[in-house]
Order: sequence, then C-alpha cells, then structure tokens
Amino acid sequence: MSSILAGALPWVSWIWEFALPFGVVLGVVVLFHEYGHFVIAKFLGITVEIFSIGFGPRIAGFTRGGTEYRIAWVPLGGYVKLKGETQEEGGAPLDPGDLMAHPRWQRFLVFVMGAVFNLVTALGLTAAIFMTGVQESAYLYEKPVVGEVDADSPAREAGILPGDLVTRFDGQPVATWKDLQIRILMSPNQTRDVVLQRDGKEITTRLLIQANRRDIGLLSITPATGVIVGGLQPDHPAEKAGLKKGDQVLAIDGDPMTSLNKVFQTIQASPDKPLKFTIGRGGESFEVTIVPLNEDGRGRIGFIPTPPTITRSYPFFEALKQSVNSNVESTLLVFATFRKLLTRELSLRAFSGPVDLYRFSGEAAQEGLIPFLQLIAFVSLQLGIINLFPIPPLDGGHLFTIVIEGIIRRELSLRLKERVMQAGLIMLLLFMGTIIYFDISKNFFR
Repeated sequence: MSSILAGALPWVSWIWEFALPFGVVLGVVVLFHEYGHFVIAKFLGITVEIFSIGFGPRIAGFTRGGTEYRIAWVPLGGYVKLKGETQEEGGAPLDPGDLMAHPRWQRFLVFVMGAVFNLVTALGLTAAIFMTGVQESAYLYEKPVVGEVDADSPAREAGILPGDLVTRFDGQPVATWKDLQIRILMSPNQTRDVVLQRDGKEITTRLLIQANRRDIGLLSITPATGVIVGGLQPDHPAEKAGLKKGDQVLAIDGDPMTSLNKVFQTIQASPDKPLKFTIGRGGESFEVTIVPLNEDGRGRIGFIPTPPTITRSYPFFEALKQSVNSNVESTLLVFATFRKLLTRELSLRAFSGPVDLYRFSGEAAQEGLIPFLQLIAFVSLQLGIINLFPIPPLDGGHLFTIVIEGIIRRELSLRLKERVMQAGLIMLLLFMGTIIYFDISKNFFR
C-alpha cells in the first residue's frame, strides 16, 4: 500500500501544482467571457439554449427559463449556444428568440460583450491587486543606469560601460529600466541605435540584441540593484549556512555583489569551492562560508536571489487609475507584438501557447495569490483583445461582418459567410498549430 501511495504522490503533486492552477486560470477567463455573451443575450430576449461550464459530454445540469445549464467533463472554460445564430436562405420564418431575428446593433452587443467582460475582469482584478499591494522590483522604475556589462557580450563590444545612462533606444526615449527592458526583449537578433550619457557627454553606439531559445531579446546590460535572498530550498547549502529570506548578499569573497547576474556567475563558477559570503541583516553584516554543490559542473547553493522590491499600494480611485494605465500599457504591447510579427522583427516562437500557460499557471500559483491573480488578469486582457481581431470565427470576425452588412444595408449571402468562416478557421488553426508546435519544442526539446 505504501509503495502505491509513493507512486501516486508525484501525480497528485503534478495535478495540484500545475493542472489545477491551469484549469482555474483558463476556466475563469473563458467563463467570464461566455457569461458576457449570456447576460446581454438574456437581456435582449435572445434564447440561450445552453450555458455550459466545461466542454465535452454532459455530467449533470438542469433547465430553467428555456436554457439548459450544464456541467461538462472538460473543466477548461465553457460556452453558450444561442438559438438561431444563422438564417437559412429561403428557410422558415425566424422565431422572436432567434439571434438573427434581432437588429444588427443588438447582435453586435452580443458578440462584443464577451471581450468587454474580459477587459472588465482585467481592470477589476488589477485594481484589487493595486489596493491590496503588489511587490515589484524597485529598479524597474529607476533611470536605466548601467550597473554591469556582461563579459564577451555585444554590449561590451558596443563600448557600453558601467555608469552609462541609456537615454534613447532605437530612436525612442527611455525613462526607466522597465521601458528599456521591454524594448530589448522585443528586438531579438536586431541591431539598434543606443544613445548614452557619460560624463556629461552624449554618445551614440550600435547594439546587437542577441536572442534566447524562445526568440526573445537578451539583456547584456543590467542595473546595479543589490541582491536579496528571495527564497531558500530545504536542505541545501544556503539554508544550512543560516541564510534567511530577506537577507542581503553584500559581497562574495570580498567582491561586491551588485546584480543578479554577478551572483549567479560567481556561484555557478565555483562548484565544490568554499565561498565567503558577506550578508546584511537588520542593519548589521556578518560573514558565512558556503560550499556550492556541484550540479553538472555548475555551482548551486539553493537560494533564489532577487533584486530589492517596493510595494505599490493605492486607495480605491488611485488603484483604478493605475489599473487603467497598466492595462492600456499591456494593450499597446500586444499590438506592438503583432506589428513586429508582421514586419518579421519577432517570430512565432516568441509567442506563448497552452504549454507555456500551463507552466506559468503552476509557477504563479506557487508564488502566491497576488501573482496568480495577476496572471488571470493578464490572460483575460489578452483573450479580450485577441477575440476582437476581425478574423472568423473569433467574435471580431462576427463584429466585422455586422459592420459590413450595416454599411451595405443588406445581409451577406449565407454561402459567402460560410466560405469566409471556413477560410478564417483554417488560418486560425494553422496559427494555433504553429504556436503549439513551438510551445512544445521550447518546453520539451532543449
């Protein structure tokens, strides 16, 4: 019996840590989307035949007010089925509850409301997070002053030095490290003009942005943030040496530790070699010797180094304002990403699909409630935006058709709508198939 339990334990852990959070993220986001369609359809007198929590075969349910409310086997969202979504040419007269029996403006509301509910969900969750308080790296909102330059990197070849202030990137001004990081991440395998301030002089150089295996730009310059112990792994050298969460790593072997990269490089280059850590705690400092484990030729002490953080917390109206600003910024980033895809400055490998979302969900859930809610808000915003793209069978495709019909003041033929729907579906499936292919290759084939 004990061997059976031991064999089952990894599966229970896998479900609890990753599958369940993934189901919650996808389920919440899709359900709110479909609930938006449902609410406005009911309000306008359109018959909703089915409101399903989950997909696939029905487990249980009941019927009320002409709608079957059901629970299905696949708990990854849900759907609504509206009566009379299409009208057969020369067919029987429409019932008053049919979707096509209602004027175009009402049909427009039905199709747009799913995305609206996603956007409202993102705004509401983000505002609640800002009211509760969200921890972020402090350096993100500081001026982009270079703290470290990676050895043998394009930044070093470009002549960038510690202490340089980056003022412009690719012709655009940058005010914070957050601005600069986003621009670098979205410029893989590109060479960009960088304007620096050094000793009161302005210097312009060309910087090659290398890409990682996900085709996302790599930072070869980092801020001098300082390093905090963000977490500890049980029974590893860092914990055994007495390090605690919140400790500051001041130096290793007398060399000041000013960035995360420097800490990683120092530890990884010293497997089985005693290192003398200078630790700051409670306004005092002390030294402790730690011997990194040797894992595949790299040193590891079992702790999570993080930069110092700040807590952003606001009253209701200010939190709402910050939520709007944050979501507008994310929306602009989505459109910038697709623009770079069309101009071939980004590849589809840089996009995240269901496998990435599965991993992100588990990791966010393990970090805590706030990071998990942030992920739900982010995915909800993305789903709302993408669903408005004028591509059948997305809601945006239906909205585009309704707008065209409104302009020409007549219904398009059912045959034409079917052809457009088929073409859009094929294009969407090819796009998603490519995303999933890259998703699998990124996560399972190194």
